[in-house]
Amino acid sequence: MPSTSTRESQRRVTLRASLISFIELATLCGFAVAMPVLDVFGRAPEVFTEAKANSADLWWFAFVVAVLPPLLLVTTEVIVTLLAGNRFARVLHIAIVALLGMLFSVRAIRLGADIEGIALFALAVLTAGLLAVVYTRLVLIRQWLRYGSFAPLLFAGIFLFSSPAHSIAQGAGKKASTAIPVVATAENRPPIVLLVLDELPIRSLLDSDGKIDAERFPGFASLSEDSTWFRNATSVASHTVNAVPAIFTGRYPSVKERSPIAREHPNSIFRLFGNAYRFNVSELTTQLCAVPRCDIENPENAPDATAETPKPVANAPKPRVTKSNPSPLSTLLETAADTYRQMVALHNIETTPDVDHDALVAVPATTAPTTTTIAGPVDRGSITPTTVDRGFDFLPVVQPTRFSEWLDRIDGDIENPELNVLHIQMPHGPFHVDSKGTNYRVPDDAQQLVGFAASRWSPDEGAVISVKQRHLLQVRYVDTLITVMKEHLVAQGIWDEAVVIVTADHGASFDPGGRFRELDDQSQVDVLGIPLFVHAPEFEQGVTDDRPVQSVDIAPTLAALADIDQPWPVDGVNLADLGDLIRTKYRAEALRPGEYYETKTVDVSRHLQQLLARLPSPGTDGGDDLTILRNGPSGQLIGKRVEDLKVALDSPAGTVEVEFPPDKNFSPTETGTVAAFIIGDISTGGANQTIVVVVDGRIGATSLTFDDGTGHASRFAALIPPTWMTAKSHEVSFYLLADDGALLALS
Repeated sequence: MPSTSTRESQRRVTLRASLISFIELATLCGFAVAMPVLDVFGRAPEVFTEAKANSADLWWFAFVVAVLPPLLLVTTEVIVTLLAGNRFARVLHIAIVALLGMLFSVRAIRLGADIEGIALFALAVLTAGLLAVVYTRLVLIRQWLRYGSFAPLLFAGIFLFSSPAHSIAQGAGKKASTAIPVVATAENRPPIVLLVLDELPIRSLLDSDGKIDAERFPGFASLSEDSTWFRNATSVASHTVNAVPAIFTGRYPSVKERSPIAREHPNSIFRLFGNAYRFNVSELTTQLCAVPRCDIENPENAPDATAETPKPVANAPKPRVTKSNPSPLSTLLETAADTYRQMVALHNIETTPDVDHDALVAVPATTAPTTTTIAGPVDRGSITPTTVDRGFDFLPVVQPTRFSEWLDRIDGDIENPELNVLHIQMPHGPFHVDSKGTNYRVPDDAQQLVGFAASRWSPDEGAVISVKQRHLLQVRYVDTLITVMKEHLVAQGIWDEAVVIVTADHGASFDPGGRFRELDDQSQVDVLGIPLFVHAPEFEQGVTDDRPVQSVDIAPTLAALADIDQPWPVDGVNLADLGDLIRTKYRAEALRPGEYYETKTVDVSRHLQQLLARLPSPGTDGGDDLTILRNGPSGQLIGKRVEDLKVALDSPAGTVEVEFPPDKNFSPTETGTVAAFIIGDISTGGANQTIVVVVDGRIGATSLTFDDGTGHASRFAALIPPTWMTAKSHEVSFYLLADDGALLALS
């Protein structure tokens, strides 16, 4: 029987071994887990803003990501040691070392080479095996792992103190400014309505004559008839996190990247109007509203206790509190887990956690149902209420609900004017709703934008046909919201007196071979060109103004119309007093997720000329959803019965592999989401072949094949009219369209 001293000696050895294991695993976890996660989240501060995270949440987030993984792993080893002995614990330790090496190598290989699937798995396993061998045989490797244990703390420090998200972590830093004193006026100030749409290029609204397409977008056309439409308006940023603050502050994006919160942008319309207006504000990726009565939950982002506040007003909006909503930290950790799974996946689906950037990924979870079908484009009562206040995911339920709740809070109280501000993430992708609110399924990864890879669209025309059609259908849905808003303001009796501004934070480009959201000579006209309508007693109705204006002009215009002096400088001008405005260049933000942030001078002197040179061809504008879908290749076939067409009776022309919807399941989900969007490949030919999709005996969609740049040379994407796919089951088949017009079956 071992003596007491022997048992104590063994215990000391066990504790020493556990400490060494923890140090080694901390090093490996630092490079395999903490470094990639903290790096990508540190470059996406809007994710923390959207989750309503405060400084404590960020510190706990860094701790969990950097320290908890090695702590859990070494705890597992200790338990195995106690239950099975040191030998089994040693084997487990080597296996964990190999696994962490494999995770690190998967990400490193994917970043350095275009390898995925089985080849990537084989290389990762080989790397893990080599690491296990050298770890057991070379003392130098083990010593390096022990000396490198500071890595997790280093990565956490960079995240907390020098990343773009660091300002949120520094809770004791610069405080949000308080509302400023406002001089009373003899007359009531006008109610203000500011609706900021998202990712809407003005070109999408235009017909072949350069006017608002009244047939396709009657809501926007009606708004333009009652407003001054600034056709030559441009944004000053290509991404929401900088574009929306520019609207709210009237300032260009700063040279140094800033988080979209009040501490970083203290001088906004919310501070300016805080003592003069009731507030009905619903932000999304920003938190610039940090004056009393705004829905701000971050203590360090709230105003000083000495802020001047008006007396409580009846019907003032109250922050919504929901016990069932997850905490910011749990939301962030769930998002981090999803993002990390994508980082180490064997297929290239990795994105950043910022949905507002070009890549799209899962975002903080909400308690809202994930899908719904909205009956009737203007029936707000049909939209299921939800407590979701901010969120990107599943637009048909979250975004129209936010719109409905915000609109319902706009009342007709002229004596106590209200500042009504809504930034709605529409018609921003993912594109999955038609003009009637019918929700259709789309992939939950970057394949939503099939045909877009390496920051560019495929040069083949087929890559952008379907995505542009889906975008336009979603714009038509937004058009119904514009109609609803105007009808509500008229019903409240405030339309004539109100200041109503409708704009978008930025646009997007859908040109083959071009960029989607990054700025270059080809994409600039669509990325920066935005709608801007101003309805107010001081503005003429039904006027198109082609002077060069910018999104930074909105804030000073609102201040002037509300008769409030701005005590700080702005870069914008009052739209009601433009004079002979000449504006050729201005500073703009250029942001490429994960690569750089910079401001640069952009020439907009030829913006209107470039816009009018890219108008749709006569005959491709106007019409309803079906007209838009028929603008594709041989679109006149859509709606025709196959039995009325020439079908070749020879053997199949090739095979088709349907990637989406999964398992070729074309039945609606339990919540009514239909399977109208199809992604697939064909086995023959290459790009620019016409695919015909037949649904229940009639042609439902046409598409051109394209090379997506990832090894799929005959890719296609097609959208069937979503309202055609509401039955419990559907028979779907695929054909090639021959040069003579015959349909060649695909098996």
